[in-house]
Amino acid sequence: MTVLLLLGAVAWGSTYLCAKSLLPDAAYAPVLVASRMLISATVLALFATFVRRRRPTASEVRSGILFGLPLSAVFALENYGIALTSVTNAGVLISLCIVLVPFAETAVRRTRVNPVLVLLCIVAVIGAVLLVSGAGFSAPGLGDLLILGAALARVVHVTTSSAVQDRHPTDPFWVTAIQLATVGVVFVIVCVVIGAPVGAFIAGLTGPAIVALLYLSVVAGAFVFAIQTWGIAVTSAAHASLLLGTEPVWAALFGIILAGDRLDPLGAVGIVLTLSAVLAAQRVSASAPRIAREVGVRS
Repeated sequence: MTVLLLLGAVAWGSTYLCAKSLLPDAAYAPVLVASRMLISATVLALFATFVRRRRPTASEVRSGILFGLPLSAVFALENYGIALTSVTNAGVLISLCIVLVPFAETAVRRTRVNPVLVLLCIVAVIGAVLLVSGAGFSAPGLGDLLILGAALARVVHVTTSSAVQDRHPTDPFWVTAIQLATVGVVFVIVCVVIGAPVGAFIAGLTGPAIVALLYLSVVAGAFVFAIQTWGIAVTSAAHASLLLGTEPVWAALFGIILAGDRLDPLGAVGIVLTLSAVLAAQRVSASAPRIAREVGVRS
């Protein structure tokens, strides 16, 4: 199980490089999200039907739609950001949500903030500033700002989802399948409204592009979520989230080794600071099982 969870983290880390390879420019982002989410939702719904041997309840449908609407904002910011920044920056900056979620949780639950998390958050933010500063201290690019927006949107999404799930427990497979279907439908509507190049995207799907899309949708989407849910059931939420929390490390490695992202010394220091703080925060958060489980969820 440890190996499978670690492979899941590697798959998640590779999604930034894979998505960027399918985005010739930002105009294609809505089409990619719509295609990816609808495929993932279909696969996960079939899996849930086979495993649970039942249809989703009305409560699960409502929760899935409720969670799927804000998740659409996360994917919009994230995919436009990926198109406009480097693979390394996207993977590292989005990981800031792991540090920020516990703060949002404590605000919602009205509990005290762990002082260790405060320190780790400061370290992670300093690292992020160094990473996006390039060769000197300059304003971050639009893509970096969009990824930071996606991280903040994900914090809101995870926190609200956690609060609702606490009050009304539902089946995670079905809720996630409906969430992803909701995102897919939202982006289909967006494609129609803004005239996104759907035809050009489909026409450009050659063999490698089709494989990349299926990989994003099935392997790094539905399959990894199934592994995560299974891992939490047979090991623990803490163990599963700690392994899946290594995602930004793999994202950075894919960006540097395969995407050819170049880092100056300042950026390298920023990566080390941010990733170290994120992984340490993941360990601290593991002491609170509910937070650990929700932070690990990605679609």
